[in-house]
Amino acid sequence: MGQVRLAIDGVKHVPLRVQVFAKSVHEPVFEVAFNAVDFARPDAAQFTFKPPPGTTVTDSTVPTQQPPTPGSTTNAIPPQPSSAAMPKVVGTGWTSVVVVKIPAPSAKASGSSGTTGASGATADRSIAQLMKFVGLLPKKSGSWGSGHLMAGTAFSVLLTDDGRLVVGAVTPEALYAALAGS
Repeated sequence: MGQVRLAIDGVKHVPLRVQVFAKSVHEPVFEVAFNAVDFARPDAAQFTFKPPPGTTVTDSTVPTQQPPTPGSTTNAIPPQPSSAAMPKVVGTGWTSVVVVKIPAPSAKASGSSGTTGASGATADRSIAQLMKFVGLLPKKSGSWGSGHLMAGTAFSVLLTDDGRLVVGAVTPEALYAALAGS
């Protein structure tokens, strides 16, 4: 990132616009702003709940969570991914780069019963679609290996041939350095 600009109201001290600029780019790569602001206090009637005509409203209380009974699995914590599968952040601040290992599509997306698991098959299709797109990107290589790069003015993304996805609001060279150091 080259710079971040904030426009703040001089009386109310409320941010009115945020602009993000990449290095050596004169136009913002991201901008969000109000086009009109009214600091008048809204009428309390705007916050009154008015159900649509024909709607039945039922008031109820949310039950409190009871501690699990011994042997119960309803409140069990799901298995956590291993530390090797967790994303790794390299660097700090604006130079942070995230490195994550993308799971390879299974050779056979079927369970032990021979039926295709819906979530596994969907993930495999998604990865296959991603790989078709990635093949269109420029090929890059270095001491970190090889892969395909997508570089914009505000970010860079690299998918290595060994399945690592590297993303950051940095130059491609910073991605390569993060891979070399990880």
